[in-house]
Amino acid sequence: MTDLDWFSHTATIPPAARQKVAGHLAGYVRTVRDQARRHLGEHASVCVSGSLARGEPALRRTGTDYRLGSDADLVAICDGHDELGQVERFTRAVLAAHPDIDSTVFTVARQDLGRVTGRFGADLHHAAARPLAGPIPVGLANSRIGLREGMEGLTHQLARIYCPDHPPGASPWQTKTALEALRALTCSGGQPRGPQRYSSLITDRRASAVLGSAEVAALVGAREQSHPMPLAPAHTYELVLTAAAHLFGTAATHPALLTGLHTVPAGIHLLDGFQRAILAATFILYGPPRFRCAAAAALHVTLTAIDRDTVPTALADLDALAAISPSEFGRCTGHPDRVLRARLQRLRADYYHHLGPHNFGACPVTTYTGPTSTASSTGSTHRHG
Repeated sequence: MTDLDWFSHTATIPPAARQKVAGHLAGYVRTVRDQARRHLGEHASVCVSGSLARGEPALRRTGTDYRLGSDADLVAICDGHDELGQVERFTRAVLAAHPDIDSTVFTVARQDLGRVTGRFGADLHHAAARPLAGPIPVGLANSRIGLREGMEGLTHQLARIYCPDHPPGASPWQTKTALEALRALTCSGGQPRGPQRYSSLITDRRASAVLGSAEVAALVGAREQSHPMPLAPAHTYELVLTAAAHLFGTAATHPALLTGLHTVPAGIHLLDGFQRAILAATFILYGPPRFRCAAAAALHVTLTAIDRDTVPTALADLDALAAISPSEFGRCTGHPDRVLRARLQRLRADYYHHLGPHNFGACPVTTYTGPTSTASSTGSTHRHG
């Protein structure tokens, strides 16, 4: 694995930076291999997922030095679900040896390989032929990338402001927010076709149709080199609106999309409900004030439609949010907004409680559908009324 070109699909990384970071990663791979043998045994496999699997990691520069800017997402493939202690020891050893690399280790049981899904599964399938340690995993599903996966990526970025680590007032309008909106815009039928790369957006006609090829290239370059966000917040907001309209099959206007969000099947799983709630909350917090009441009504309808049996710890937060009148949000006062942030933070934890095991194949959620079309025509993708 040490001879792998980690940057095979980057668009802007200079050769000197590639060589420098490749040297760091060669040592990292040796550590992963050695510690996997020590803590996980010869039969366990360790692969990469995420941007390293896709060949497009980000870098950061300090003076004349370059370092890996992306997380290192490792996947430990073990024989069962009872090896978490070994994986934890392996994780600690890797982090201790390479504190400069933000490593995360996910665990997938070998018997679950045929059920992995999402972009996680697509990235893992792409990289599994070249494991960092252990044998090549057999029977790994070739995950489809469609509207549901587009919605997952968009939700992940918009919901980052509800992470406990993010301070009050944190902005959702980051480079990856715009890139995930563009990736969502290019999702369609869900055919297995390998990982969906950020760098491929530069030449994607659907992405350039809504943003322009130069702006798309600027976003890709900013992410790859850890540069400041090149788009204004208002522009990114419009991009998110357009992406959400594409996913839900509506015209790219607030009235059309909010009408679509009001059409919620009863008893939806929290996975679908939280994703809809995040969109409604985004329109409440950042959208034009004249649409706050309609967005708050969509939030209320969504929360009351969620199957309570799918909310393991945050039922009180679900009820508290549903009890706020949409007119309270419409007054543009700070109190309901603060409650919204606090309650969604705890619902976010329940959302990931389901999403991780679902995508890792351990506990597939058969009722998780992703966004459903609510209109016969998507209308224009350039209107933002």
